[in-house]
Amino acid sequence: MSDSGDWVVDRRRIERLNEDVVNRIAAGEIIHRPSNALKELLENSLDAGATHIRVTLRGGGVKSLLIQDNGHGISKSDLPLLCERFATSKLRNFNDLFDMHTFGFRGEALASISFISASVQVVSKRRDEECAYRAEYCAGSLVSGPQPCAGTNGTSIMIHDMFFNAPQRKHALRSASEEYNRALDIVTKYALHYGPQGVSFSCKKADQSRLDLQLTSTPNTSIVDTIRSLYGATIARDLIPLKEIQDEKLGYRAEGQFSTANWMSKKTTFICFINHRLVDCTPLKRALESVYTLVLPKGQHPWIYVALDIEPNRIDVNVHPTKQEVHFLDEDDIFEAISARVQDALVNQSSCRVFRTQSAQLGEVLSEDHVQVTRARSYDPRHLVRVDQTEQTLDSMPLQKVSLPDRIRPSECTLESITQLRDQVLASKDAQLSYIVQHHTFVGIVDLAKGLCLIQHSTQLYLVQYGILIEEFAYQLALQQFGSFSTVRLDPPPSLRELIGIGYDMELADIHTAPLGLSKTQIIERIAKKLLAHTDMLREHVGIHIDAQKETVLAIPTLLPQHGSSGVCLERLPSLLFRLGPQVDWDDEKGCFYTLCHELALAHVPPSWGTTRDDLCKEQQEQEAWSIQHVWFAHMLGSRGRCIVPNHLPDDIMTQIASLPDLYRVFERC
Repeated sequence: MSDSGDWVVDRRRIERLNEDVVNRIAAGEIIHRPSNALKELLENSLDAGATHIRVTLRGGGVKSLLIQDNGHGISKSDLPLLCERFATSKLRNFNDLFDMHTFGFRGEALASISFISASVQVVSKRRDEECAYRAEYCAGSLVSGPQPCAGTNGTSIMIHDMFFNAPQRKHALRSASEEYNRALDIVTKYALHYGPQGVSFSCKKADQSRLDLQLTSTPNTSIVDTIRSLYGATIARDLIPLKEIQDEKLGYRAEGQFSTANWMSKKTTFICFINHRLVDCTPLKRALESVYTLVLPKGQHPWIYVALDIEPNRIDVNVHPTKQEVHFLDEDDIFEAISARVQDALVNQSSCRVFRTQSAQLGEVLSEDHVQVTRARSYDPRHLVRVDQTEQTLDSMPLQKVSLPDRIRPSECTLESITQLRDQVLASKDAQLSYIVQHHTFVGIVDLAKGLCLIQHSTQLYLVQYGILIEEFAYQLALQQFGSFSTVRLDPPPSLRELIGIGYDMELADIHTAPLGLSKTQIIERIAKKLLAHTDMLREHVGIHIDAQKETVLAIPTLLPQHGSSGVCLERLPSLLFRLGPQVDWDDEKGCFYTLCHELALAHVPPSWGTTRDDLCKEQQEQEAWSIQHVWFAHMLGSRGRCIVPNHLPDDIMTQIASLPDLYRVFERC
């Protein structure tokens, strides 16, 4: 502010940046270090169909980086545009992004490299041309050539003095040795993935004749042999194959290799290729690491290689400047399926563990002077999580052994309306609440009639309206199993009309005037006729079996067939049959299935919720509480049923009532 008190106004106008500035800024976003440039060049070689790729680096790739391949080469007419931004042979319009089968598509990689390097020299020869052509580029422009020269089929690209015009970036780089190791790691990972496809790789330093990596491959080379050549025989012995997982509905295929429980390392090795592109997939990495926590000692980590093929129209590759990340549809479902397959394989393998021992040497005496006392690791009790949602208590064990799997698999329902309803559930997901529910530890019931319970997640304690949550989870289970419900037979079969009559009394007990001016008998008759007219649909789609001739109910559905206490509550069966008349939209297919599944879900909620009943004996209350904890909430965990909490539920569905750090602040102990 000036002495007169007036504000000093910056009168600089908005101006368009110089094109050279724009290009250098964009180049800095794409090329962070030599290994980024090498990754882009490797992918170009693979796009060109190369089967032999040689990499030579000087000064970690900063002084020079040379990559040579035997791909189909670059034609002379394309060389002038080679290093121009947004010049590419792989993309013609925006819609092509949704059907990409190549690595490159933006035409920015070579342009960015030329903007941050002193020069880029290219020698390329196509098989149908008589000679090779040489060209040199700087700052995205052709500075010499193309000139004919001698050369073999394929392309050779030499980069000189990377980051010569970005001294801050150059000084921020690590030592030449570390940058070389980063580049070598990139080549090794691509060799791992493409070696079994018949692509050979080599990598070395420019001032050394010895190759640090040499992989000679044929199409018959196995993935295990490739891993043995690149990572050593020790890891190759301790691998389990991830047998091919394929799901046409989710549009993906996955395979790979992962270490057994016998392999232990101080650091996780995670190699993920999605549509043959090396990417960082942190959610999948975390999911698989959590699986290994069940079998590996604390502080030990696994070795994982996963290759995912996803339909191009289900993946978005244009989400990161360096293309290190991609997004695709149904990520959670795909990661869950892979994690479950890995967990099953580890559990089966863990029945036979190998423990390496070392015998004590003869004459070796352990004296008190040699005893080292390890101090206990310090921890902050305010943030100590003392529970684990994977633990089981004795009272959670079923009295009888069941052979059915815990996990509910989606039915093979091809109805478009059901597919849309399932998609709506995923689209309305509240990520934070869903994560809490899927990773909670059940604490206890607060009030059966009010439908309140306590759960813990991390260091927070939550009060949950379990009735609403169970109803929503039951609705999702109904959609999952639509068309393939397990059923429970009723013996003897009760009368349909009698059940509807009981439901009438339960639903309309507080209403003195019948709806629409109809008598009780007329309402029962209308509902019975409606259900009898749809017996085939009810039996086929939702597992309600009605004998149309005898007008009796033969069987009712159960959403969790492993547990007898998780079927339609018999106390709610009359209300269910009564409500199927007025509450179901029988005229519209999607509306019908939506309301039908919601009515089924409501009928599965424990009977005490939403009532003023006080006639339950202690044994019934204990049985209901057991079912809520060990059946419903147990299946909401991510490892079993994976309940999705939608964002349209009431705000007070889950309320945080305590936090361990806050309690320590008040009481200074817990």
